[in-house]
Amino acid sequence: MNSLERVLAALQNRPADRPAFLLNAGLYGSRLTGASLKDHYTDPAVYAEGQMAIRETFSPDLLVSPFALAGLGAAFGSRMSTPHRQPPNVAAFAAPSAEAALQLPLPDVDSHPQILYLRESIRILAKTYAGQAPVIGLLASPVDLPPLIIGLEAWLDALLFQPDTARALLHRLSPFFVDLGKAMLSDGATALALTANLANRFMVPAPVVEGLGLPSLAQALGEIPGPVILHHGGCPLLAHLADFMGLPNTVGYVVDAGEELAAARALLGPGPLLLGNLGGPTLAGLRPEEVSALCDQALAQRTTDPQFILATSGADIPLDTPPACLQAITDAVCRAGGARS
Repeated sequence: MNSLERVLAALQNRPADRPAFLLNAGLYGSRLTGASLKDHYTDPAVYAEGQMAIRETFSPDLLVSPFALAGLGAAFGSRMSTPHRQPPNVAAFAAPSAEAALQLPLPDVDSHPQILYLRESIRILAKTYAGQAPVIGLLASPVDLPPLIIGLEAWLDALLFQPDTARALLHRLSPFFVDLGKAMLSDGATALALTANLANRFMVPAPVVEGLGLPSLAQALGEIPGPVILHHGGCPLLAHLADFMGLPNTVGYVVDAGEELAAARALLGPGPLLLGNLGGPTLAGLRPEEVSALCDQALAQRTTDPQFILATSGADIPLDTPPACLQAITDAVCRAGGARS
């Protein structure tokens, strides 16, 4: 089986030759190619070369578009930091408040340079691996776009104390999210993976989740003409998984490192993909044998679950992660495949 066939088997709850796996290794591609991070996060061809190197070296089944969500904020006018050892971040916000953000023009998904960088990265990878491997377009949901535009503190203030203004901003941003999601899928993304932190009870109270976050998320996802994978985004997901079940077009959930895979599957039931639960940012501090043991433990728990995909969760795999630690993940899924045969 090739990677695309393996992932489709997981979606269809059919057995495969081995478990599929995903590395959130957008940043790490620059280590393999030797490209500067400035070029890596501005030139889609350079970024795509990094993903090709990841694929050639470690054979992950799913490739990812740039995990550079700060670029979405920059499309609205936020200023990005210059990357040194990490992906770009927002250094200054486009507007000071939700009310002020209502006056910002929506970026054109067909012409803005930051958006075109993300889209062209997908186009190159999708063309290169057509029929071979899925490409996942990484995105922020409408509820998670405002922190990139006005900052988390200002967005929390609006959600908690100015619900009408928050609702108006969600209504304004949703068409941009939908247009960009549709564009990424038309560019060749097999699925979209997105965060919804500000619809998570870990971050905001239940009335905000129920009255603003989840309704906005459901409405926007209902307009996406393709599969969506919900990423925990650094928040605990398992305790609040029931909130996100049944969202339109949502086919999978990425749980955080340490969250119990069996408990997540028990809640989800058969049908959705379950992805996780390796701590990507912590790999740099582990020895290869420790990574191997974590993989074996996760895979052993899900031996009878064809819809499980082993994945690094959290932010990017750090640049100083030893290659042997990533190779240990590849070796673990191959061992698991041998155990199946």
